[in-house]
Amino acid sequence: MALEFHIGDPQNPKGHALIYFQDGQDPDKVGASYVVMLPVSVDIGKYVPPFLAGQVEQLGSGDMSSFAFPPAPELVPSEKWIKETAEHRQDDLIFGGVVNLSDVTALMATVADIAGEYGDLYERSSEGTIATSEPVNAVEEPPEQLEDVNDVMYGLMSETDLLTELTTLLGRLQYASSGGDQASASEAESKIRAISKHVPENRQIGQLLETALENTENSARKSQLYLERAFAMYREDYTQVHALEEEISGL
Repeated sequence: MALEFHIGDPQNPKGHALIYFQDGQDPDKVGASYVVMLPVSVDIGKYVPPFLAGQVEQLGSGDMSSFAFPPAPELVPSEKWIKETAEHRQDDLIFGGVVNLSDVTALMATVADIAGEYGDLYERSSEGTIATSEPVNAVEEPPEQLEDVNDVMYGLMSETDLLTELTTLLGRLQYASSGGDQASASEAESKIRAISKHVPENRQIGQLLETALENTENSARKSQLYLERAFAMYREDYTQVHALEEEISGL
């Protein structure tokens, strides 16, 4: 299948693309999905984020290097909106064609086919780049593309899932910092910063991270209180929020 790129270069795909469709009965109705090529291969059997749970059976061996989500296009405001969004995010934009947006089963297969073809284009493009690139030093910072993928993945997750992920990352950051594992600590810090972009500012994830990085006698306890406060804010339990803020101030 020859993909119809409306934004981007099929000879050099970026690895992340919006796919959009027009409805055959109503051309003003537009649906879209999103495909991501992961820069590292993932054994999804080790940890399955809730937003991917429905696709586990389709992954077969459990080895995942790409995914499309949602698996069938969801309605978006307009074709103009999807183009502006792709330009703002610097995504590739692929037109999937005129379809019946109510036929979810057929659309899932269509999205999967387009995602597969996009993946093939990306792999062919990457082969030449990888073959001519210099060897990567293991202690270098993760590539910017990996950070972009984290940002995309977190943008698809609910706040509950993000806070659950934050709990895991905070523990990882504290463990790595105490053990002198700077690479793991930096990775966890980067992911926490990415999560902070996708939750309301009043959750104070920035203060949580700043406190966790202080590495003082009370930093572990204070960062845990900030984490509990974020959950309480999500539940709109303002009585607990007030009690937690008082304990934070006391420390």
